[in-house]
Formats: sequence, C-alpha cells, structure tokens
Amino acid sequence: MLNLIFKIDKDYLIYHTLKSIGKERFSSQKYKKDIIAFQSYAWEKDQVLYDLLIGRFEFKPRDFQEKKYLKLLKRLKDIESYLDFLKKSKYFKKIYKQTKNYLNFCKKEWQKNYLKTIEIMTELTGIDFKKENKKFIVYITHPSLKNGFNGRNGTIAWGHNEDWPNYAVVYLWHEILHSYFELSDLDHALIELLTDNELRVRLNGGKYPPFIGHENLEKLKYKILPYWKKYLKSKNKNIFEFKKLLISRFLGFRN
Repeated sequence: MLNLIFKIDKDYLIYHTLKSIGKERFSSQKYKKDIIAFQSYAWEKDQVLYDLLIGRFEFKPRDFQEKKYLKLLKRLKDIESYLDFLKKSKYFKKIYKQTKNYLNFCKKEWQKNYLKTIEIMTELTGIDFKKENKKFIVYITHPSLKNGFNGRNGTIAWGHNEDWPNYAVVYLWHEILHSYFELSDLDHALIELLTDNELRVRLNGGKYPPFIGHENLEKLKYKILPYWKKYLKSKNKNIFEFKKLLISRFLGFRN
C-alpha cells in the first residue's frame, strides 16, 4: 500500500520560505506578516548569503574578469552557519510551529481519507494502489506559501492553504500520480482531470467544468472532455490505455 511519511526539513523549510518572494507566492494572507518578518530578518543578517541560498545571483562577463564570482563562491562555506543562525531566531520558530501544525493537519486528513480515496483512485486509473509498495517522503512547507512538487525519486514537497475541503488530500494524490505519468502536457492534464477535478467532486460534491488546474492546460482538458465523459462510464478503466486512445485521436497532437 502507499505509505506517506510526513516530515519537515528545517533547512528546506528556510530555503523555500526565503525563496517565496512576491505576492504570487502566497496561498493565503493568514501568516503573511510572520513570513515577511522572517524574510526581512534573514535579509538584514546577510544579503549575500540570502541570495546565494536561494540562487538569485546572475553573473555578467565582467564579473569573471574581475574574479567577483570567486569572492562570492568563497562565501558558500558560510551557508551552514547562516542556516543554523536563522533556526535559532524567534522568527523562524514561529514559522516552524505554524508548519508543524499544518503537517499534523495534512497527516490527519490523509489518514482519514486514505481508504476512501485509494478505492476511488484505483477505480479511476486501473492501478491497484493497494498492491503498490511505494513510499513517499512528503516534505511539508508553510501553509501560506505555494508548494507542490514531485521529485520523481520518492519525495514530494507540499504546502498550501486549504482553499476548500480535502484540498491537501486531493493535491497529495496529484503529486503521487506524477510518479506514474510522464512529463508532458497531456499527462499533466490527465492528472488534473483525475485529481483536481474528479476526485475533488467525488469527495466534496459539485461538478466540472469549469476546471480547476493550470490555465495553460484549459484548452487541452476541454478537448479531452468528450472522451473523458465516456471513459468515466466504462467499467474496467485503464488510464494509460485511455492516454493511448487520446494520442491516436488527436491528429497533430504532440505528446
């Protein structure tokens, strides 16, 4: 069966929090002041190390002539002590506590919905998830910052405001499915149909379209929709055979 291990890596939590700059990175305003206070504290402590940590430096040809890049690279050895310093601050401790509470929430929601959702996802995909012996380490980040990533090596990163009931559960399944699909727009659109839309509706009620998901996949999902409706009515579903069908029907489609 699928085994999700929820954890917080403090170094990664700091990295993600400091990197999440700009209003578009926030999933809610609830803890915005606390996040900005921590970012400001880290910036005031050492602007160079802040930029090095989040990979914000961009060198110009003249920087290499003047060996400026060497001076910066020498500072990389100070990153560890910089992280240790930030962990001890009251600002980070507040961020960590909020993230820890969110981890407990995600874990509880996942366990509460596990049996129901594994039945739904097995029926929708044709993948017998009960027989799957897969383990995922889920690195939880702050709930007021957007994060959703599958490292394709048994790791998932997740953090987001609970915009509607079962939000975290639906999107954890979304990230899990990235381990079974390829990296194409068609694959991503199918994942969104399976989780963001169909699983969401089965758990919460409602209907679609309109679709939830990435705007750049909207037209593709509408193109798939007539076939998707027929697929949902079939008894023995196989999402990968369905994908092959779509490729054969979409003349000129680039996978």
